[in-house]
Amino acid sequence: MPIVTIKLAKPAMSKEQKAELIKDITELLSTKYNKSKERIVVMIEDSEPFDIGFGGESVESIKAKAAK
Repeated sequence: MPIVTIKLAKPAMSKEQKAELIKDITELLSTKYNKSKERIVVMIEDSEPFDIGFGGESVESIKAKAAK
């Protein structure tokens, strides 16, 4: 059973966009890798900008600097 976890940085996608993403990932695994759609699990997690970092700085901090 394929389990796919997708982590997104906020601002989050809309419910409709997430539903489409789940559908698209499921379709890809089903058609390209011959997996049963009923057995594919897709989980989407949203992360706050202060929970993600690049080069030792949080995304929140990087965005704040860029806005100045």
